[in-house]
Parts: sequence; structure tokens; C-alpha cells
Amino acid sequence: MANALAINPKIFLDDERAPPPGNWLVARDATQFCALLRNHEPTIISFDHDLGCDEVGVEIPGGQHCMHLLIDAAIDRPKAFDHLKLVILHSANPVGRANMRGLLQSAQRHGILSSVRLVELPVTSHPLTTWRIA
Repeated sequence: MANALAINPKIFLDDERAPPPGNWLVARDATQFCALLRNHEPTIISFDHDLGCDEVGVEIPGGQHCMHLLIDAAIDRPKAFDHLKLVILHSANPVGRANMRGLLQSAQRHGILSSVRLVELPVTSHPLTTWRIA
């Protein structure tokens, strides 16, 4: 029998924070995020922008890169994203949020992920523990 994660998965991209209450699939980096996009048909995706550095201090691909991955996946496999209704930008980085917003809005102007609603909930003003996202 399929569980709720398999039927209506929500993806939470963040290198440090725990997801808000509820059943979330967590990606800590772009590799994990890409695997979740390949193997699931998400209903909600929440993005952090800054995903940390590698063991020698080099910044690893972040939320903006992952937004590109989402858009590319939606171009290649649009039916896999028919259930995606909400993209949340929860990053505290205002420039990073603006860049991710711009990427998604540009894709939507070209008919990609056009039915997805975009919400910005920067962590600084909306602690994750208070989120109530169905």
C-alpha cells in the first residue's frame, strides 16, 4: 500500500533546517533534489537559496541551481509536474529569493509551470515551526 509521501510528496530543499510540520521529503543539496524530482511528482516544493560549502570551503550549487533543475525537468517531463501547485521560497537571502523568483516567473511567462503559485516566506519573518501548509 502506498504511503502519503508516495502519493502527494512535498519537497523541502535546505542544507540545515528541519522541514515544517508534515510529511516532507528533504533534500540537503542539489544532487538529492535532482533525485527527488526524478523519482516523485511533488505537490509543493520549498526552496532555500544558500546550501553551504563543501569540505574545502567552496560554495556548492544552491537554490537557484535547483530552480533551474526544476524548470528543466518540467520542460522535459511536464506531466510529472501536473500536481505541483505551490513553490515556496523560504530563504533568508533576499537577493537569492529574487533570483529564484525571477527564474520561475520567466518560465511561467513561457508556459512552463504556469499553474504553480509562488509564495515567499523568508525564514527571518516566518519560523518554519509555525508553518501550516497542507
